[in-house]
Amino acid sequence: MLIRNETIGANPWYWLVIVLMGSVVFSSCVSSTLNTTGSTASMTDNEAYAEIKAIAGKLENSGDPTAYDALIEKSKVFIKAHPKYKHVDEIYALLGASLVQINRTDEGIEILEELIRYYPTADYVEPSLLVLGLAYDKVGKHDKADPLYEKLVNHTKYRGRKYAETAQQLLEQDWDARTGEFANVPATNTSPSPNQFINKPALDFQVTGLKGEPLSLSQYRGQVVLLDFWATWCPPCIAEMPNVKRTYAKYKNQKFEIIGISLDQSTAPLEAYIASEGLMWRQYWDSGSRISSMYNVRAIPSTFLIDGAGIIRRVNLRGGALEMAVAELVRENLDN
Repeated sequence: MLIRNETIGANPWYWLVIVLMGSVVFSSCVSSTLNTTGSTASMTDNEAYAEIKAIAGKLENSGDPTAYDALIEKSKVFIKAHPKYKHVDEIYALLGASLVQINRTDEGIEILEELIRYYPTADYVEPSLLVLGLAYDKVGKHDKADPLYEKLVNHTKYRGRKYAETAQQLLEQDWDARTGEFANVPATNTSPSPNQFINKPALDFQVTGLKGEPLSLSQYRGQVVLLDFWATWCPPCIAEMPNVKRTYAKYKNQKFEIIGISLDQSTAPLEAYIASEGLMWRQYWDSGSRISSMYNVRAIPSTFLIDGAGIIRRVNLRGGALEMAVAELVRENLDN
C-alpha cells in the first residue's frame, strides 16, 4: 500500500508515468463531468478511459499520492472490462509504470509483460519496453532487461528513435550501475503546448474526408480556416457547438471555413450528430489520431485558427472570443 505522506514528486519514477501520458490524446473534456468515485465497470469504455486519464492528470498537475490507488484500481477494472478498447495499451502502460513507481515492481513487471504479449504492435509497447527494462534493472534482473533494450535498439520499428537512444546508453553501462532509476532516462515529454504553434505555418495533411472526398489544409489557402478537434462524447465540445455554428453561418461567405477533426470512436455517432445538428462544414474522422498527433492535441475541444497565408494565429478560442478572432482575420484577409 502506498504511504500517504510520500512525496511522489521527489521519486523519479513518477515522471516515467507522466512521459507515458504524452502520446495519446488526453480527453479532459469528459473528465470534468464525471463522478470519479463511481464504478469504472458501470461506465462506457470512453467514459472509463477518460476517468483514468483524469486521475493521471492529477498526478501530472500535483503529484497527489492518493491518486495512485485510484489509478491502479480503475485501470485493472478497465483492462478486464475493455480488453479490445483502442487505447487499452495506454492503460496497461500507465498501470505498469504506476505499480513500479510505488515499489510494487513485480506486479508492474507482470502487467507490462502482458501488454507486450497481448498487444505486440500497439503504440505503447515502445515506451513500455524501456519501462520494463528499467523495472528489471530495479530488481537486479539485468539479464532480462538487456533483451528489451536490444529490441529497442535493433528492431526496424524502433531503432533510431528516442527510446532506442536511451536503451543504447543503458546497454553501454555496467550492470552494477543500472539501478532502474528514471534519472537515466532523458526527458521525452517535449510536445509543444498549443501556444507554441502561434505565428508558425500550419501543418498540412492529405486525408479523405468523412464523405469520401479529398481533404487537405492547403486546398483552403487564401481563406481563414478553423481546425476544430472535437467529439460527440465530449460535453464541452457539444456545449460550444452553437457558438461554432453561429460563427460559421456569419462568415462562411467571407472566405471562412471550418474543418472538424473528430476523435469519436466510430463514425456512427459522428454522422448522426452531423445530420441532427445540420453541420455544413467538412469533417474528418481521425481514427488513427493522425492529425491530432500532428498538432499535439491532448485535450478537446481544441481549435487552431489559421489565416489566409496558412499561419496559425490563435488557438483554443471559446465563446465570443472565437467570433471576434474570426471577424478580425476575415477582415484582414479580405483587405489583402
